[in-house]
Order: sequence, then structure tokens, then C-alpha cells
Amino acid sequence: MARLPCRVLLVLLASGTLLAGLGVGPASPSMAAGSEARPIEGDPFRAEIVSIDAKWQITFDAGGKPRPLPAAEVLSWGDCREPDRGSLVILVDGSLLVADLSSASREKLAVESALFGSISFPLELLAGVLVQTPADPLQRDLLVDRIAAAAGNSDRIVLANRDEIAGSITTIQGGKVRVETAVGPLAVDLARVQAVVYNPALAKRKRPTGLWAWMGFSDGSRLAATAVTGGGKSLQVKLSEGLIWNTATKELVFLQPLGGRVTYLSALEAKHLHVPYLDLSWPYRIDRNVCGGMLRAAGRLWLQGIGVHSAARLSYALAGQYRSFQAELAIDDQTQGRGSVGFRVYVDGQLKYASPIVRGGSTPIPVRVDVSGAKQLDLVVDFADRADELDYADWLDARLVR
Repeated sequence: MARLPCRVLLVLLASGTLLAGLGVGPASPSMAAGSEARPIEGDPFRAEIVSIDAKWQITFDAGGKPRPLPAAEVLSWGDCREPDRGSLVILVDGSLLVADLSSASREKLAVESALFGSISFPLELLAGVLVQTPADPLQRDLLVDRIAAAAGNSDRIVLANRDEIAGSITTIQGGKVRVETAVGPLAVDLARVQAVVYNPALAKRKRPTGLWAWMGFSDGSRLAATAVTGGGKSLQVKLSEGLIWNTATKELVFLQPLGGRVTYLSALEAKHLHVPYLDLSWPYRIDRNVCGGMLRAAGRLWLQGIGVHSAARLSYALAGQYRSFQAELAIDDQTQGRGSVGFRVYVDGQLKYASPIVRGGSTPIPVRVDVSGAKQLDLVVDFADRADELDYADWLDARLVR
């Protein structure tokens, strides 16, 4: 049976938060007058962000009318964009910065960002740098994730031909990466380097806690922001390790608060049952599709969700803590418009929702199910047309609301 292959990269790379006191001034055209704001409860609406104050109150301009909402009540605003240029700097908190590599020493890395200007990082805050970014989104995602999850106790240089050099990087300057290895010092042309992975044993791995937000920018940078302040044309973003950067307010295109009333299923343990049509077994993926790439549906990038392959069942223990289950249902864009499944939601063993057949390329279908007092939630994906061919199913933004 023909399948669209999930390309496996053989290179083994070793190796937010929320807005505090943001007073975003008058919206510019690139702040997307038509951007969609999605409240946790109620219908989506199109709006611009006018301001966010120190108590996490967001004020939207919805068709000329102010609409205030606490950030803890907001699911997301805008659309998260793909990286569009330059190298990708991968921080240990999960942030991704589009920037060009300038230089590096044993202690710091210097880069140049089109949005944030010249930036210098302590190396312990970095997972690494994707110097040559693949054009294919899946390859790019897999490389970024391997850098972020790398293990070991040395720096590594990954060459474009997939060879690796382990050692201690001393400098990056003048188009050369200099590294001390077990067989002596080497100087490698930067043009031959695909990725630099910094020693994972030295990383200060700290993810944001409490209320925070993913912030997306026009160049595809994604930052885990603990605080944002600003007004008029300028915006100041603070990250979890105290890094503070400035950019133009108009460059903000996406906001997704976390740590409020929503618990994403990607943060919970699940029991997974997969029944293959033939004999190929597929694990489920957290915040990724079943191929390991980012969740993409209807041309949009999603940061939260669960990727499964038909036929599959995910079971979650709820312990009566939640009021509703919500998600958007789709076939991942990795199938290039193919694949078809049916989604079902069971609460304490009772069928509460059954979708129509969902096919590749279709608009995600929103679902909301009452789980008040429930002990167990089961999410089922079944075969539809053509058995399980290309059934890369996504539970997008799958979440429980307290």
C-alpha cells in the first residue's frame, strides 16, 4: 500500500510566561487587522491587540469596539508563521530565533536578528544553531528537535554531508569553526556546517512556569515569553532566563497563553492503543504529527496537539477535575491532501461525539464535549476511505478546561 514516507534523518545530533504590562499601541497593518482571536469559552472573533496590562488583561479591538479578556481566558490570537530566512538559534527553553550567526567564543554566541538586532547569548542558554536550514519543513523540524533533545558531554559540529565532529568549540569567526578534538585542533569552513550543537551537560534547562505565552513573530521566530512591556511602536520581550529583547510592535503576529485555565493533553500521560491495518505500528506524538514534524493543517502551523495514525485510541484519566474537552480535528498537511479518518470522543465509556469523515486538505473541525465530573476521556480515530492509507490524524490544540 503506497504511503507518503516520513523521512528519517540518520544524523544523530548530540548535543514562555506571559505578557506582563504590555501596552501595545495602535495596531499597524502587519499586526493583522483580520487576525482571529480564540477565547477559551465562546466563539472566535477577528480583532487586533490594543494592549495588555500588568495584570494580564488583554484588550482587543474587535471591529472598532474594545473587548477586554484576561489572558488566562484566551486560547490564542493570530497565526504562527514558519521561519523564512537565516539560521535558527535553538534555546534550551524551546524558543526558536531566526538570526544570522556572527561569531562565537567559549562563553558566548553573537547573532544578528532582523527583528531584535545584535544579540549575545551565554552558551548555557543554547541548545545549538541550525546553520543551514533545510527547505523541507519536516527535515527542518526533525533537525531542530534532535538538537533540542541532544545528549552527551561535548560540543558537536554536524557537517552538511552528515559527518560529525565532537570536541570543544573555541571560536566561530571569519567563516571558520574552530574546535579542539581528541586528535587535535581543527578549523572547519562554516559553509560545510549544517548545525552546531552545544554541550548538553552544561545547559541550564529551564522552561517557563506559571502563566506564560508563546509569541510568534513575522520572521517565524517563536519565543517563550515570561513578560512583555511596550507601547506605541516598540515592544520589549523577556524570556525565562532574563534575556530582554526589543522589536517593533508590528512584528508580533501570534500569541498563545499557557498556564491559565487550559490544560493541554500534550502535558498529560495517556494510554495509547494502535491497531494497524496491516503490520506497521505507529506511536502517537506530542505536539507533533505522526512523522515527527510540527502539526500543520489547512496551511496553518499549530504548536499544541496530538498526532496519531488510524486506528488509534488515547485514554486519559480526568478524576473529575475538568469541565470540557475541546480540540480541532484534521488530517495533517504532511499527507498533501490525502488520508481520511473518523474521530470519536467517549466520556466514561459513553460516545459523546462522532465526526463526519475528515479528509486531507479540509478545514479543521472544532469539537467541544462536556466532561464535568468525568473520570475518563477516550479519543478514537478510525479508518475511513482506503483503509489506513496516509491517515495522519491531528487532535489540534487538544485541551481540557477547568
